[in-house]
Amino acid sequence: MPDGRPDLVLCDPGRTGALHDSGLSARADSAMDRFAAMVRVQLRVPVALVSLVEPDRQVFPGMQGLPEPWATARHTPLSHSFCQHVVITGEPLVLADARTVALTSDNLAIPDLGVVAYAGIPLTDTDGHVLGSLCAIDTRPRTWTGDEIATLTDLATMCATEIRLRLATRQSKRDRDRRDELATQLDRAHARNEILLSAAQALAGSRTLAQIRHEISWFVSAEHRPTYIGLVVAEPGGMLRRVPEPGRPALADAEFGVFRADAALATAKAFRERRLLCYEDPAAIDAEFPDAVGRLYRDLRLHATACAPLVGSRDVLGVLTLGWDRPHALDSAERAVITTLATYTAQALERVRQLERRISVARELQEAMLTDLPSVPGLRLAARYRPSEVDEAVGGDWYDAVPLPGAPALAVTVGDITGHDVHASTLMGQVRSMMRQTAWNLPDAGPAATVEALEAALTGLDIPASGTLLHAHLSPDGTGRWELTSTNAGHPPPILVHADGRTELLTEHDALFSHLGFRTRDRTDQRRTLEPGDLVFLYTDGLIERRGEDLDRAIDRLRTLLSRLAGQAPEAMADAALEHMVEPGGHEDDVVLLAIGT
Repeated sequence: MPDGRPDLVLCDPGRTGALHDSGLSARADSAMDRFAAMVRVQLRVPVALVSLVEPDRQVFPGMQGLPEPWATARHTPLSHSFCQHVVITGEPLVLADARTVALTSDNLAIPDLGVVAYAGIPLTDTDGHVLGSLCAIDTRPRTWTGDEIATLTDLATMCATEIRLRLATRQSKRDRDRRDELATQLDRAHARNEILLSAAQALAGSRTLAQIRHEISWFVSAEHRPTYIGLVVAEPGGMLRRVPEPGRPALADAEFGVFRADAALATAKAFRERRLLCYEDPAAIDAEFPDAVGRLYRDLRLHATACAPLVGSRDVLGVLTLGWDRPHALDSAERAVITTLATYTAQALERVRQLERRISVARELQEAMLTDLPSVPGLRLAARYRPSEVDEAVGGDWYDAVPLPGAPALAVTVGDITGHDVHASTLMGQVRSMMRQTAWNLPDAGPAATVEALEAALTGLDIPASGTLLHAHLSPDGTGRWELTSTNAGHPPPILVHADGRTELLTEHDALFSHLGFRTRDRTDQRRTLEPGDLVFLYTDGLIERRGEDLDRAIDRLRTLLSRLAGQAPEAMADAALEHMVEPGGHEDDVVLLAIGT
């Protein structure tokens, strides 16, 4: 801050000149609006702004979610500005609750605009002037996560790049003596920035290595047209693995599909030395590496290559390799583009690794909590669990089977906690254990009373679990028959498959279960007598819910399938249901089913 004077920063001629030259002010700008929309979606905030701070006001060329009359005006006085502090300090400003911070507690944006939580990242020009900020705003207190600030920082970098491009364009118009030369250079710079912006957007949504490999393939149509793009990732034990490449299926099985990080290869050297390595022709490769490496590049029909390390927050995660089918010397601009692309790729790869770890831990936890089925004379039991195949959609589906004390009876439960995340899995573990203990402690109370006791415990312990479940008790009557007593808390209806192939849908049900006690009437028990050879089929909604298909039709398909299989072992019927009802590779919800045959 010059001489400790905020006004000197805001009125600095270099900064105000850059604001003027950007052409951005209190008017809607489609590119800036797009950046604001990206912030709003990716950080899930009600308000997002591209805010540029002029000497006496702040303007919003990019805006999403701002209330009226500010949305129409697209500017506010500095009395309503948080972003001025980002400009004055040149540093990010991250506030969980602006009302509690001396710097901002009296800012009129709090009562007039509803600003409570704020995160703003500086937008700078090429001379280091802070022109404004890309900011995310919440109307409630909010603790910003490291991933959210990292995402906002990435988007601010792209937004600043767009602003710098406009400033460069304006400067080129002034330099008429070099107009033709600068026009060509700026066109190239624009193309590179567009490429990098597209790459950043695409890679930000990548969830798997295959998606990363696919998204970076757009670079083959870029200005310098590499004919080969390779992705190598680090593996435990000091090994590097080449991600399978479309059109080159044999490469991953060849000598260089998996190799040591100390191997005499350009990719391994770039990995070890953490720097961009460029070889402009075959002679440059032959001069540094063994003959086998030269043969590899000739097999790939490459005459030039660039290997960029993918440097994560802690370690080198892999190497991005670009190749050309002709000799090619990279200039400084190309090197900068490749280095930036490698940075975006490393960020995406780091997110994928973190996502894979979270999903793996959550699913291992979820599967560990599923029950080994007990052996009950006179009953045959089979259960199946298949996790969702969509991103982090681990959820709260479960089954359980518990012998009841003092009698040859069995309590069974199939349930689904609301939600598709690790929190739902954690709640599922609590509810499952509480349901099991309640059934054991109240063997004579009946299923409805057992579920009500569970709800009372959830309410008393303030456990925010809700969802659907079906809880049932099975007891032999001494004649080969079994009495099925069940209560249905909003769960998909069980299917009773008779020995002769007839099916019966047990549609009686009560309200969903919850710790909040929203029920308007007591839960009820339903009773059926199971004849020898009958089978009860319980399942969660992941088995029958499909986009574009009515639930009743899906249940009818399941009934038809089970009818054809009547008389077969529960294991066979469970496997057949998964095979015919669950679409491979894309089901969006967990699937649990429990088949009980007499």
